[in-house]
Amino acid sequence: MITYDLMLEKQRLLGADRFTLAANANETLCLRFNFDRHWRCFDSKAAVFRNASGEYFIIEITSNRAKVPWEVLTQKGSFELSVIGFDGIRTITSDTAELIVSENLLPDEYKTYSPSEVLFDRFREECIAEAYVKYEDEIKALKAEHVKEKLLLGEQIAQAHRQAEEAIDAKETEFRNFKTQNNLVLADLNGQITQLKNTLAEIQPKAENWDMVDYAISVQKSSTAPLWAGGTEPYSLPMLNTCLISGFSSGNFSANLREVGLDLSNITTFGAVFSNKNGIEKLTLRNTNKVTSFSNLFEVCKTIKEVTLGDIRSCTSLTRFAYEASNLEKLTFSNMVRVQSLERAFCNCLVLKEIDGEFNLLTATDLTGTFINCCSLETIRFKEKTIRKTIGFLSCINLSRQSMLSIVEGLSDEVSGTVTFSVYAFENVFETQEERDEIIDYITETKGWILSLG
Repeated sequence: MITYDLMLEKQRLLGADRFTLAANANETLCLRFNFDRHWRCFDSKAAVFRNASGEYFIIEITSNRAKVPWEVLTQKGSFELSVIGFDGIRTITSDTAELIVSENLLPDEYKTYSPSEVLFDRFREECIAEAYVKYEDEIKALKAEHVKEKLLLGEQIAQAHRQAEEAIDAKETEFRNFKTQNNLVLADLNGQITQLKNTLAEIQPKAENWDMVDYAISVQKSSTAPLWAGGTEPYSLPMLNTCLISGFSSGNFSANLREVGLDLSNITTFGAVFSNKNGIEKLTLRNTNKVTSFSNLFEVCKTIKEVTLGDIRSCTSLTRFAYEASNLEKLTFSNMVRVQSLERAFCNCLVLKEIDGEFNLLTATDLTGTFINCCSLETIRFKEKTIRKTIGFLSCINLSRQSMLSIVEGLSDEVSGTVTFSVYAFENVFETQEERDEIIDYITETKGWILSLG
């Protein structure tokens, strides 16, 4: 078996111009397709061939290979090839490539012209006819038995229908009795509701002048006791009023807390509160403009998925902020202007996909391991010309084009260092060699940085 290699990059079918096939080969030529990441989620794939007469032949691709049908190799010239993929819902297609067929000297009497499907159809018809003659008596007996069973089944169905009608009548009687009883209960409940409404109307003026949440928090200023016991079931406190609390610790929150919103008006340091603490999935912070450190906030917190930090204009440290927070998917912040350390801030955040906020690293002095193993990261933004320290994105294989361009523009013009990208992400975003050369020249010549591709 002779194998020729082709490449699928997005919808482009490449490599057909590198070889020529000889005419009249039968069951000896195979095409091997090398699919990029856009095709790997499609379980079913097929190669579509069209010969010079306009006939189509669809061949299943198994183990990334498909045999070339002899029908497209019957004469000198060319045939067309395309590839389709299907995952049960979506379809992906490639463009059309033309493959050249050269002439050979195989005599006509040795060429294959009979499709195997024709032989199979004739063989199937002969087998059916032979089996019918052989088992004709048995078939007649089976038909008679089938008629008998059909009549018996009809009688059973009629009996079941009568029983169903009797059961329906009984249920209708039961339902009428239940409805009568329910009406009595409903009337009693309506009377109780009326009494409760009257009681509520009496106490409503007092409730409107007493904010129960504010009152409860105003007397809770210590960080040594839980802010909320939470019982034994998962619970959420999306708008908890904590504006008077001056300190937090991991003991403030039980393991059943899934979502919480906090007011940090009176806080300057908010670090390690959820370190090694599982259960919390979503955190929303408000009035964070006085906080100077979020270090170790979610270190080894395996359950957190979404974090909103708010305004972090005073923050200088995000050291190990979400170190090994392996389920963190999205981070949102604004006004990063004073940060100094992002050391391993997002290290091993395996599913982190989006960081909604602009990184201003003008004052940053430590970017060691900031984005190690952020293999799902797609969206990130940097303020232009503010990256002044060596920075790496080697594991970030899914960066979008906009994100990579933002990183490049974020490199400082005044100082130099090394910026590292995954070669896979770099070549996937910058598809042509000409564009890659332009980016490399811009980084190394215009910016004066060292580009490392790994």
